[in-house]
Amino acid sequence: MKTSRVISIFLARLFLSLVFLFSGFEKLFNWHDTEKALMDAMCEWQNYVGFSEPIQDCLTVLVPWSAVILAFGALFELLGSFMLLIGYREKIGVTLLILFLIPATFLFHSFWFYEGPMHELQMTMFFKNLAILGGLIIVAIHGAQAKDDGSSFSSMGLS
Repeated sequence: MKTSRVISIFLARLFLSLVFLFSGFEKLFNWHDTEKALMDAMCEWQNYVGFSEPIQDCLTVLVPWSAVILAFGALFELLGSFMLLIGYREKIGVTLLILFLIPATFLFHSFWFYEGPMHELQMTMFFKNLAILGGLIIVAIHGAQAKDDGSSFSSMGLS
């Protein structure tokens, strides 16, 4: 039973971290395209929030900093996912992932601005990210180690 618990916890860490590992490396290997996508998303948001001059001004300030924002995003994704994967200070690692995931979800999956098939796709991606966020929050609160000292998933009745 203990072996299956250790394997299950490792697989959970692996599955939660893989999406961020691949995404982080994708950013590094396709830097220019990713930076352009980030700038495009910020410009689209400017169009959508025409009713709010402060939000437009904020986005106008952020667009020139897209390379720096992207660097922090890739760093948070890669460092956080590695920490989660190997189980080293995974609470700090998932905090980095949460700090990345929340703004990325709202920036890139704003389904409320779309209609038709794109609305459905972006809504699915948005809620997928919320599900991942839920898993990360559980790890941030309880950790992701296979221990039976009451501080892991067993204290939640998930053993």
